[in-house]
Amino acid sequence: MNNSIRFSVRTKVILFSLLIMLGLIFRYPTTPHEIGWDSFTVHLMANSISEFSYAKWWLHPASVIGWYPYSSVSAVPFLLSSISQCTGIDVERVILLYSMFLGIFSIFGAYLMAGAMWNNDIFKFLVAIVFSASQGIITFSTWTAHSRTLFVISLPLFTYLLLRTRTFKVRFGILTFIILALLLVTHHYIYFTIPIIISYLVIVMIYKSGKYIKSVRIPENIGSFAIFVGFLIMFIIPFFTRTLMESDPEMYRSGGGRYDWLFYMIEGYIRYIGVLIILVVSGYIYLILKRNKRFEEWFLLLCLVGLTQFLYIITYMKWFILPFASLLIGIALTNVAIAGLRKNMSIEKRKYAISFVIIFLLLSAIFTGYYQYLHFLNDPDPHKRYMEERTYIGALWIRDNMEKNEKIFAESYISIRIFSISEVPTLTGSGPVDLAYGFVDPKKLEIKLLYPLTSVEFYFHDPYKAVNRSLDAKTSWAVGKIEQSDINYHYSWAYRLTSLFNLSYYVENNDVNNIFSESVQNTKDCLYDNGKIRIWHLK
Repeated sequence: MNNSIRFSVRTKVILFSLLIMLGLIFRYPTTPHEIGWDSFTVHLMANSISEFSYAKWWLHPASVIGWYPYSSVSAVPFLLSSISQCTGIDVERVILLYSMFLGIFSIFGAYLMAGAMWNNDIFKFLVAIVFSASQGIITFSTWTAHSRTLFVISLPLFTYLLLRTRTFKVRFGILTFIILALLLVTHHYIYFTIPIIISYLVIVMIYKSGKYIKSVRIPENIGSFAIFVGFLIMFIIPFFTRTLMESDPEMYRSGGGRYDWLFYMIEGYIRYIGVLIILVVSGYIYLILKRNKRFEEWFLLLCLVGLTQFLYIITYMKWFILPFASLLIGIALTNVAIAGLRKNMSIEKRKYAISFVIIFLLLSAIFTGYYQYLHFLNDPDPHKRYMEERTYIGALWIRDNMEKNEKIFAESYISIRIFSISEVPTLTGSGPVDLAYGFVDPKKLEIKLLYPLTSVEFYFHDPYKAVNRSLDAKTSWAVGKIEQSDINYHYSWAYRLTSLFNLSYYVENNDVNNIFSESVQNTKDCLYDNGKIRIWHLK
C-alpha cells in the first residue's frame, strides 16, 4: 500500500459529480411520503421544538443525550427544526432534503477517511463509492430521519479527524472533541467509539515508546500475529459466553435450530454491506500479512479487534461497521486496480483486473438498486414502511378541522404518522413526545437515580428510572390498555384512560381490528372515512 496514485482535478470533479448523481438517483423518492418508524418520532420532536421554541422533554442535563426518562438524543430534532424554521419548509419535506444532503455528505466523509488511511486517489474514490452506495447507508438516508443515520454518516469524519490529530494536535484535537460531542447527542452508538479511541491511543503510545526507548521494538510479525489472535479471541468470547448475541425472534417462534443465529448474522451483514462483503476477508488478510505497516494500518487492525466482539449485536453493528468494512473492501479493490495498471503486466491481464473491479462495483450497485426499487414490491403490506397517501390526507383533514387544544387517540403505528402532519396532540405512547405535548405532567414525575455518577454503571446503563405509579405517567402502557378494552363499560380501562387523558377523538386504522375499535363503531359517531382511516367522536 505504498503506491500513491493521483488524479487530475478534472478527473476528480467528474468522479465526484458521478458519485453525487448516483447518490441522488438512489434516493429519488419511490414512496409518496416519509419512510420509517423512529423517523416519525424524531419528526414529532422537531415539530414540538418549532411550536414551543424549546425541547420540552429536557427535564435534566442527562435528557440532552437521552439518559433521562421521557427523553431522547436531541441533535437531529434540533437540526430538522432549525432548517424548517429558517426555510419555511414543512418538516416532512425538510427530512427529504436532509436525507439527500446526508447522502452527498457520506461521499465526502468517506473520501476524507480513506485519504487519512492511504493517500491514493483510486483507494479514496473506491471507499467513497463503496460506503455511500452500500445498502445500509442508502436505506437509512432515503426520506427518513433516524438518528443513527447522522451518526453513521458522521463516523468517517470522526475517524479522519482522529487520525489527523497525530499531525496537528491542537487544531484537529479540538475538532475531534467537537464531533465527538455531536455524536454523543446524536445516538447511543457513542459507546462503540470507545474501542476506536482506545485503539488510537494504544498505537500512539507504542510508536512513541519505540521512538524514545530504542530497545522497545516489537517485531512486526509478532505484532501481526498478536493482532490476529486478539481478533479471534474477541470473536469467540461472545460465542462461548452467549453474551452480546442476538437472534431473529421469528427463528425462535418457528423452532429454529441452535446455530440458526449464525445464518441470521450472515444475512444481516450481507443485506446492509452488500455483495462486496466477500472482499472484507481478502482486505483483512492482506493487511495482516502486509509488511512495513503504517500507523493508520495498525490503527485499523486494532479497531477491528476492539469491535469484533460487538458483531453479534447485529441490530446496531450492521450500521456501525460499515465505514471499516468499506476500508477493507477498498483495500482489496485498490490492490486489484493497481495490479491492472502495472506496466509490466500483459494487456490481457490488465483487462481482467480492471474488469474485476468494474464488475464488482456494478454488482454492488445492482444489489442496492434491487433493495431500493424491487424488494418491497412483493411486500404484502408495503404501506407499513411509509406513510401512504390516504393516511396523509386524513391527517390534513384533522389539521384543517380540529383545534390544537383537542386531544386524539389513534390506532397502532399510524398514531405518530397522523400526529406528525396534523399537529393536533395525539397520544402515541412515545415518552418524549407525550411529555412535550402535555400528556405527561413533568411536575408529577418521580425519578430515581440508580447508579452514582462515580460508578461505571452510570455510563453503561440507564442511570435514571421513572418510578411513578400514576396512570397518566405510563402512556405506552395506557395505549395498549385502551386498544384492548371496551369504551362503553364505565369500569373498563378504555373508559377510564380516555377520560384521564381527555381524549376527544379516535382515529381508526381500517387495516387493524381490536376490542376498542369494535366498541367505538357500535356507539360513536363517525366524522370522516377515506377507506384507510376513520375518525370518531368519543364525547
